Order: sequence, then C-alpha cells, then structure tokens
Amino acid sequence: MKQKTKDNYDFSDFLLDDEFIRMVKDESSSEFYIAELKSTYPFQEKNIDMALRVMVSMENIHLYSTQDQRRRVWSGIVGSFSASKSELTGNIPFQFSFKSQIVKNFLRIAAVFLLLIGIGSAVFYFSNNSNKEMSIDSFVSSNKVDYKKSQLILSDNKKIEISSGNSRIIYSADGANVTINDSSSKVQPIKNVQFNQLIVPYGKYASLQLSDGTKVWLNAGSRMVYPPIFKGKYREVYLQGEGYFEVTKNAEMPFHVKTDRLSVEVLGTKFDVMAYSQENQFSTLLLEGKVSLTTPHNPKTDQGDFILKKGERGELQENSNKFVLEKVAHPENFIAWTYGYINFEEETLESLLKRISRHYNVNIQLRSGTGLFKISGKLDLKEDPDRVLKGIAVMSKMKLYKEKGGYLIKD
Repeated sequence: MKQKTKDNYDFSDFLLDDEFIRMVKDESSSEFYIAELKSTYPFQEKNIDMALRVMVSMENIHLYSTQDQRRRVWSGIVGSFSASKSELTGNIPFQFSFKSQIVKNFLRIAAVFLLLIGIGSAVFYFSNNSNKEMSIDSFVSSNKVDYKKSQLILSDNKKIEISSGNSRIIYSADGANVTINDSSSKVQPIKNVQFNQLIVPYGKYASLQLSDGTKVWLNAGSRMVYPPIFKGKYREVYLQGEGYFEVTKNAEMPFHVKTDRLSVEVLGTKFDVMAYSQENQFSTLLLEGKVSLTTPHNPKTDQGDFILKKGERGELQENSNKFVLEKVAHPENFIAWTYGYINFEEETLESLLKRISRHYNVNIQLRSGTGLFKISGKLDLKEDPDRVLKGIAVMSKMKLYKEKGGYLIKD
C-alpha cells in the first residue's frame, strides 16, 4: 500500500493530520501556512479548502444528549454534505451511495470525532444547525471567559487583545466592520445568527457603539455578548458586570438587556445596569426615559410589571423575586465611572470601599466603628488603587495599610 503523504492526501487526511490542525488554529501563522501548503501542493488546493470548510463548520461545537437531538444532528451532518456534493444521491439525507469516496471520507471523520467524545452521552452539533437554534443565553453559558485582559472576541472566535486602559469600539451599520480606538479596523463575516463578546478586566473600562447606534459603556470586570447586527423583532444583548446604555430609539425593535437574574426592556432611553453575580447584586438605575424590569424565571415578577421612572433605581432582592425601589438624588454620580472617575456625595465609607474593591478587584478591609459615616468627593479611576485608597484614608482621617492579599483601612 502506498504510504500516505501530503501529495496523495484526500481532504479527510488533512483533517486527521496533527500538524495541519495545529498550524491552521494558530492565528499568528495560519494564513502563511495555508498559502505555503497550497504553493507546495497546488493540485491539493481543493482538498485543502474542503478540509478548511469542515474545520470552520466544527468551530462552534456543543454537547447534547437526547436521542432526538442525536438523530437531528446526524441528519443535519449528512444533509449538509448531500446539499454540497452531487455524488450523494437523492434529496433525503440518508439516501446516499456508500460507493462515494466523499461519503466514505466524511463517515471516517465523523466516526473519529464521535468516538473521541463518546456517542452514548454527546454528539457534535455543527454550526450550520447550532447557529439557527442557539440563543444568547445558551451562548453565554457555554462560552466562559476570564477577566485578565481586555479583548474583543468576534463571531469566528478571533480574539483581539486591546492594550489601552479605556478602549473605544465602533461597529459599522452592517456589523461587518469594527473600528478599535479610532485606528485599527477588523472585518468579520456576517452569518444568520452569531455573537461578539467584549471583555473588560478589572481596573479598566470601555465604550462601545453597536451597529444600531446604541452607545454602551462597560465598567471594570464586565462582559457583554451581542450580535454584530440586530435582526428579528427586538435587539438583545447580555450583560455580566455593569454597563451604562444610551439606546437608539426604535419603536419597531425594542432593546433588551439580559443578565443572570433580571432583564430590562426599553425603546430608547439612558440607564445603568449592574449585574455582578458574585456579589448577587442586580439593579437598574434610570437616567432618562422609561424601562420595564422583569426576571427570567418570572417575566412579570412577583409584583407584576415593574416600571422605573427617571431618577429611580430598582434592585432585585437577594433571596426573592422582588424589586426594591429607591429614589436617587444624584443619579449622574452613579455613571461617573464612564468618564474615568468616581463621584460620591454623602455616600457611606463602607459603600464607597465596596465600589473601589469591585473596580480594582482587590480585597479591602474596614476596621472602624465609623464605617457608616458619609463622605463626599471625587476619585480618579485612572490612578492605581494605592493612590486612590490613600486619598480616601486622608479624607476619612484614617490610616491605610497594605497587607498580603489586599488593603486595611482603620482608625
């Protein structure tokens, strides 16, 4: 038998070649590697392109376990090949010729991948099907991120690291072109259903203009998932952390902000959403217009529709499905972080330190009998936490100690 080498590979051999897989997945060298491969083996260009298309279709893989889902997945897999290759006979996915080399190659690949994950408990769900069914909630839960660095993740899973502390991202009206910090532009293909992600680490913040013109500011330790272009009956994004929104009005397509515990519906307005799961803190502050608050488990909440008016803040209670309403005297202070500082008037020291701890992701202990006394001032978030906390210590007439694992402020 003739030994398999790249000059006599079929497309399935490329998919089972460790070097090919590794080099194609390496964003820094993939384009050069593919170009060089095609140049070395020009007669293999069709097989290389077919292998690349299969890899793209496998990019978003999700695990399912029911028999019905397995049948649908397998039908979709074979069906997608029958639609693209005339060698498969008939219109029904399972009516094909086993004599076809293309079918044999595909079944070989499918068998290898299904064997790796265990067909008894899960199967691959290729992007041609998963994109049609995947909701934004499913995408968020199946794509975990960390907050170690600022990055924009496009729909093809391309990750763009953002070095500046205050990044600014703008989408074109068609969602395909993305401008970062007024200079660097990226282009992404627009498919039926897909999502982008913006991750903002602790100690930084970012602004974002969506394809509909809506402006969003993301606070430290935040993540937003959103489509590059809105389609359908409403505009929907998912927020983890804190975001301030100035929504472009469109009565025909309401804007929804979803979080782990509450949802905000709006036609066009200005509001701040806080959704820090680790602190179990979920609230919305309205600065202009009108919004409706609901929860995923009970769309009407235990109180029915919960409507906020200008200057009101609705916070979801920690152990219930009810909102608590608060009238805020200076709502603009709560969004001062969008300008890079914290502005506080008559705020308790305990509350202020909690905000600073969240922003920088540092542990701050307060040992004082006066933690509830109120303090006013302004702090520059572009400074490092040492300088910010020294300023607070001076204003509160206390002492600051830097300890292993954080800071201590005490009388």
